[in-house]
Amino acid sequence: MRRIAYRFLAAISPARVGTGALARPGRAQLGSCLRSPQLWVRHSLLVAALITSMIAATRATGATRPHYGGTLRVMLQSAPDALDLTANPANATPTDYWDAARTLSLIGDTLVKLDAQGRPQPALAVAWQCDPTARHWQFTLRRGVKFHDGSAASPAAIAQILGALHPGWNVRASAESLSIESDATLPSLLAELALPRNLLLKRNANNIPIGTGPFLVAEWQPGKLLKLAANEESWAGRPFVDAVEIEFGKSLRDQAIALELDKTDVIEAAPQAANGPQRRGASPSLSLPVELLALVFSANSKAQDARLREALALAIDRKPIQSVLLKGAGEPAASILPNWMTGYSAVFSAQANPQRARTLLADSRQPALNVSYALSYDPRDPQAQLIAERIALNAREVGITVQVSLSGPEDIRLMRAVLPSPNPVTSLAEAVRQLGLPQPAFPAALPSTRGNSLDELYQAERSLLDGYAVIPLFHLPVASAASARVRDWQPDRLGEWSEAGLSLADLWLADRLTDRQTEGSRPEAGPR
Repeated sequence: MRRIAYRFLAAISPARVGTGALARPGRAQLGSCLRSPQLWVRHSLLVAALITSMIAATRATGATRPHYGGTLRVMLQSAPDALDLTANPANATPTDYWDAARTLSLIGDTLVKLDAQGRPQPALAVAWQCDPTARHWQFTLRRGVKFHDGSAASPAAIAQILGALHPGWNVRASAESLSIESDATLPSLLAELALPRNLLLKRNANNIPIGTGPFLVAEWQPGKLLKLAANEESWAGRPFVDAVEIEFGKSLRDQAIALELDKTDVIEAAPQAANGPQRRGASPSLSLPVELLALVFSANSKAQDARLREALALAIDRKPIQSVLLKGAGEPAASILPNWMTGYSAVFSAQANPQRARTLLADSRQPALNVSYALSYDPRDPQAQLIAERIALNAREVGITVQVSLSGPEDIRLMRAVLPSPNPVTSLAEAVRQLGLPQPAFPAALPSTRGNSLDELYQAERSLLDGYAVIPLFHLPVASAASARVRDWQPDRLGEWSEAGLSLADLWLADRLTDRQTEGSRPEAGPR
């Protein structure tokens, strides 16, 4: 700054030496200044004012410009015993899934990614092709990528990991590529490979994941704390923050309070919280509907007549549940897939029709009177019990006795399922697997970014809904919130935290001392 002031003073001084060379003020000039005190004072004030403005501009720019450093603090609800997306899948909840997927996606990479429109994007693979039957695929891999332990992410290493994840595939490596072959057609293979469960991770002796992602594991306390350090050799560029600390086992209420008290930077949030008044310093973000809330009939359910099940579906008034219990979050649904994926969900009516329900009960071969059907729910879901009790009330209004209970055999279960991919074929298959339904049979089709044709997709979903083994209720979003010092980041439309340009690796942290001055300004981050 002294050099800037001196150059400015020399530039406005009439004294010059040589051709354009800057010179210090000589004795003669000092004498003239002494003989003109008013001119000297005016000159000095002008210089001081311009220097002050330059210093202020420099500080403002430094305060709002992306910079490296700092530790990002994150809180999550789940309390996992292992850093593994496939651990205890039978007992996993959507919250467990999102927490594991978000955490592991910071550590590892998949071969490809999908954007919110379902279009494949390069990750560890930079190019791919398949034969006309979609049974043989070949991927060209990114060069020079290393795992966190320094070993090369070679085609052979990646083939070994992927082959272990999918024993039914024939995965082979060559010099710079790998191939995937299957006896069955794989038209949606790219969407499958983009799922978080296909992150390419090795494991050390302590079962700690070793990946190629922007962060590596520095410390792991099962169920409590995970510390990640920036990967200096990340192929996508070094993250802005030096570290990420993730605290597990924090309720949504505890997370919200910690954010308000500036004890954390990124939290999960209830979707309905994003529609209500915002807490101080919070920047909430709501995804597209990426979860399904539905009723599923067990295999041994006493309610075997399809007309009885349809009557229950028609009895449920979804609007009051949405407006009161969900506080406006989500969309009433009668289809497994949300409309943003397919565009045809309006074909399946979610409108309540008690009169039609009573008519179906009268024609049912299974008497509804004097028979009680047990409805269970996940006690870890804070809204599930109230929603289940409201469904039981709707059912009784048309003559079906539903008893909400967590003990004894269940006839019906209120369940949530994750819709993890923008590819509708992949999300339908995943939702069906989570709900315990038989997988739909898709006709063989040419591969495309969206899998099978829309008509085939509709027919597959219709076949799952015709028998009312599942009654979709709502499509729900997921929500997150960030503190004021988190800059240039928000979760993508699918609720993920690791997409290109929207990853936690791309955010930077504003200095706490300058937050008040720069709050509200979120400049675009430059290239790293």
